[in-house]
Amino acid sequence: MKNKQKAINVILTILPFVCIIILWAVVAILVNNAKVLPSMVETLKAFVALFSHAEFYLAFFGTLLRAIVAFFCSFIITFLLALTCKQNRNAIKIVQPIIALCRALPTIAVVLLLVIWTNSQIAPVIVTMLVVLPTVFNGVTSAFNTIDNELIETCKVFKVTKKDIFKKVQFPQIFPEMLTVIGSGLSLNIKLMVAAEVIAFTSNSLGHYLSLSNLYDATATMMALVLCTVITGLTIEFIFNAFAKKVGAWK
Repeated sequence: MKNKQKAINVILTILPFVCIIILWAVVAILVNNAKVLPSMVETLKAFVALFSHAEFYLAFFGTLLRAIVAFFCSFIITFLLALTCKQNRNAIKIVQPIIALCRALPTIAVVLLLVIWTNSQIAPVIVTMLVVLPTVFNGVTSAFNTIDNELIETCKVFKVTKKDIFKKVQFPQIFPEMLTVIGSGLSLNIKLMVAAEVIAFTSNSLGHYLSLSNLYDATATMMALVLCTVITGLTIEFIFNAFAKKVGAWK
C-alpha cells in the first residue's frame, strides 16, 4: 500500500512537467517560428551551448553571488526582527509597517532609482533584498511560532541560562523550518535577481545575458537561460527541503 502511494506521489509530481512539455511541443509546432517560440530540441541545444561560453559562467556565478548576498542580508535582518517581536509583543507594531512598506514597493521604479543612487551592480542586490524581506520575515516568524513555550518555561523554572535555552531548546526546534525558509528564499531571490538585473542592465549577470539575447533575437538562448534559472532555483529548494526533512525527522 505504501509503495503504491509513493508511486502515485511520484506520478502526480511529474505530471505537471509532462503537461508543460507536451503543451510546449504542440504550441511550437503550431507557431512554427523559432524566433517566437523555439522547439524543445532547439532550446536544449542552446542550453548545452551555454556551457561552452566563458561569459555564461561569469554571468551565472555573478547572479548567484548577488542572490546569496541579497538573501542573507534580508535573512539576518528578518531573523533579528522576528526574534525581537518574539521577545517583545510591542515590537510588532513597529515592524509590521516596515514589512508592509517593503511589500508595497514598486520593484521596477525602485531598481531605476537605485541605479541612479548606486550602480548597476549594487541596485539589484538592494531591491531583491527589500522585495524578498516580507516573505522571509513571514517564514522566520512561522519558524519561531513552532517553539514549545511550555518547554521554555520549564527551563526557566530550573534556571537554565538564556544562552543554553536558545542553543539546546529553541534552535533545534526552529532549525528545520529555517532550512526550508533558506531554500525557498534563495530560489525566489535568484528569480528576482535576474529580473532586477535585466532592468538595471547589470554586467556579468544572467539578466544582462537575457537582455543581449533579446537584442539579437536569440529566443532559444533566452529560453535556455530561463530554463537554467528555473533548474537552479528548484535544485536549491529541493536540497534545502530534503536536508530540513532529515534534520527535523526527530520531531
